[in-house]
Amino acid sequence: MVEGRRHGTAASLRLLIGGLLDLVYPPRCLVCEQYDTPSLCENCAAAFTAIPEPLCQICGRPMEPEMKGVCRTCEAHRQESGKDWAFDGARSAGIFEGSLRHAVHQLKYNGGESLGPALGAYLANCLGGFELFTKEQMGTIDGVLAVPMHPVRERNRGFNQAALLAAPVAEMLGVPLLSSTTVRRSRRPAQVGLSSTARRRNLTNAFVVSPEEVLRLQGRQILVIDDVFTTGTTVNACAAALRDAGANRILIATLAGGG
Repeated sequence: MVEGRRHGTAASLRLLIGGLLDLVYPPRCLVCEQYDTPSLCENCAAAFTAIPEPLCQICGRPMEPEMKGVCRTCEAHRQESGKDWAFDGARSAGIFEGSLRHAVHQLKYNGGESLGPALGAYLANCLGGFELFTKEQMGTIDGVLAVPMHPVRERNRGFNQAALLAAPVAEMLGVPLLSSTTVRRSRRPAQVGLSSTARRRNLTNAFVVSPEEVLRLQGRQILVIDDVFTTGTTVNACAAALRDAGANRILIATLAGGG
């Protein structure tokens, strides 16, 4: 009886503290700044724009109406590198513009860590509704991996935004969220302002699979999560490390892309 009262008192105290915090720091949407809403309000989520068809069959980028199959970015990658992407397919939940672009910026640069789970849930809903990949593709996933950050950069930011997005996706799929030590980022080369060719060279061997994880990746189907698909070089370098470690099929899902 005493134990029950103790639990009840603790729960009441938590509610009281939560209520007081809401009075001092009212909950607000971190995208539009509206108060008394979740960190991502319904209006902002509804303003995210899906990537219009036709899509590139490989990377999921929007293409001109007269184009079919593979986009110019994928063709350029094949010509410049002499090989296909290391991943089997990539899709983004929305165009990297407007409110979604602002949401990503808030998440990464304005202390929006609490926005991560909400954006991850949005991505998970798109995947769970088979808006990005087919039911058959989603049904074969063995594990979810967040693209790792270099330890120094993650320590400076305080979190890995890709990991915040990946957790709701793994929960939705009912598969393991692979450890942050599965793939390590061994270097942190600056990518800003570089051409796609320079980005690719800059990221060569930037990702390393931990030796103890290699056996766990053999023959597995992995879904890799990141925030934005720009040129594709970062997720491709991560996928290449997984492929070299024996992963059988690698899909990429990002929150934004194609802008």
